[in-house]
Amino acid sequence: MRARRVSIHQMPVNSTLSPNPIRVRMLDCGMPLLVEEMAGVRTAAVSWLLPAGNATDPEGEAGDGWSSLLAELSQRGAGSRDSRAFSDELDRAGVQRAVTPAAVHIVVSGTTIGSRVDQALSLFADLVVRPHLPAESLDAVRSLALQSLESLQDDPQHRVSLRLRERHLPPPFNRSGYGNKIAFERAEISALRKDWMERARPVGSILSIAGAVDADDLARTLDRLLKDWHGTALDVRATGAMIGGVFHEEDASNQTHIALGLDAPSEQQPESLLCRLATNILGGETSSRLFTEVREKRGLCYAVNAGYSGGRDRGMVSLYAGSTPERAQETLDTMLAELVRFEQGIDEGELRRAVVGMKSRLIMQGESTAARAAALGSDWYRLGRCRSLGELAQEVDSVTLGGLNAWIAQSMGSAWRKGMTMCSVGKTEPRTT
Repeated sequence: MRARRVSIHQMPVNSTLSPNPIRVRMLDCGMPLLVEEMAGVRTAAVSWLLPAGNATDPEGEAGDGWSSLLAELSQRGAGSRDSRAFSDELDRAGVQRAVTPAAVHIVVSGTTIGSRVDQALSLFADLVVRPHLPAESLDAVRSLALQSLESLQDDPQHRVSLRLRERHLPPPFNRSGYGNKIAFERAEISALRKDWMERARPVGSILSIAGAVDADDLARTLDRLLKDWHGTALDVRATGAMIGGVFHEEDASNQTHIALGLDAPSEQQPESLLCRLATNILGGETSSRLFTEVREKRGLCYAVNAGYSGGRDRGMVSLYAGSTPERAQETLDTMLAELVRFEQGIDEGELRRAVVGMKSRLIMQGESTAARAAALGSDWYRLGRCRSLGELAQEVDSVTLGGLNAWIAQSMGSAWRKGMTMCSVGKTEPRTT
């Protein structure tokens, strides 16, 4: 049985971006295959999203953090090859690869020469469908996970961002990804193997490939490689409400780290682009409001920024500043004042810089097969479709100053700020009032 053609489309594109066709195939196993055939490149990149990320781990001591154990164990032998032979074969195929646990997915990614992509896919199929997950490697993998968890004590900047995530996102999406110490210590290889088989299933997985490839050839190859792979993974959803509020963690460091979280549109909502542009103007560049007012004019901190992260079901705007205990309160006060001032809108120059920056990033993404493969998979998970670079550029070009300012006035006002979550790590606690 041949892979079913779901759609073949070539979207209109901006003149500065190459009109590569994006083709979608539904494989016999039930997994979508997303392919961008890129002209003028010799490499091919693979991004395989498996629905086995940290949000799908068993809760708390029962298994929080197992996704990080599984991501490491899956690389230690697969199919007919032990750990060393499997790694050597990937090297011979010239595959630069990684297996990375994320919030919703474990991401198997790799880049190689286009002519060797079939060889890479054969090895990746073994990793996904026929991993050894060897018992003799569990103690070493467990040790790595515990060391990573313990290292957080030496990284207050990262800790404050994790505390913000814990409090501003609903469970299970608020998990840190670093896991639970007791869950690591209690993990047994039989339970981990069963867990992989239950979560790494084709319906719920997404495979995207970009570069010097042919979609029909890839579909035929994958149908052969995955003919014995079956099953449907559970779709992870929020199981409760976010905590919110204010949280401070005492730390003897000579720095104070401040993180603020505010609600934002999900990636599915059309307003997500407006939020992304607005947040970039607020704190995404060295010309941004926060950088100019907090760092350049007042010299209150060594780092300050803002960013938008959009998920399938929700989004978040996060602000960060790293200062000294003596200047932490003034740093926070100035950040909050800039949030209030931002409600009044932006000017034409700020919008122009944000648009140019975003389109420049799109052009650079168009030159990277790895970036395009990752973007295809992300789009499919969050939107249920793939966007070309040309479509993205047209969306950016369609934003007007009046439209963006109207959205800022409506969506980034006092009601928005009242829902803010604040976390800090340091000797003294800065306060919002």
